Amino acid sequence: MAQQVWNFKDQFGVDHSFGIYHGEESGHFISYLDNQIMHIDFMILAEKQYSFYINHELMRFSIQKIGEHQFKYDFTSDTESSTPFNEYLSKSKNESTKHIWWGIIALLLIIKLIVYLFVRNHI
Repeated sequence: MAQQVWNFKDQFGVDHSFGIYHGEESGHFISYLDNQIMHIDFMILAEKQYSFYINHELMRFSIQKIGEHQFKYDFTSDTESSTPFNEYLSKSKNESTKHIWWGIIALLLIIKLIVYLFVRNHI
């Protein structure tokens, strides 16, 4: 029987534990988050994907068959799908990038002004 646990922090810094039990021969599957059962499935003997939210973050868990009674498990945060949280992150990143560029432009203008005043006073 395959067992795996992933420990991680959510976007608020709270610790979580996501774990699975998967009978590789029977295909019986259980997943849990923080010791609360999330999914119970039977006869999972091929590829399957589960999606669920932890707070505002979309998480994906996938089972991939790699051989006879052998599986690979993957647990990731989905940052590509169009969810309200991902759109917020993208918008926030774009705004931060704009602020950085405006700061660089302002800094360059201040340096140019200082150099101009320094050269003007020494001529």
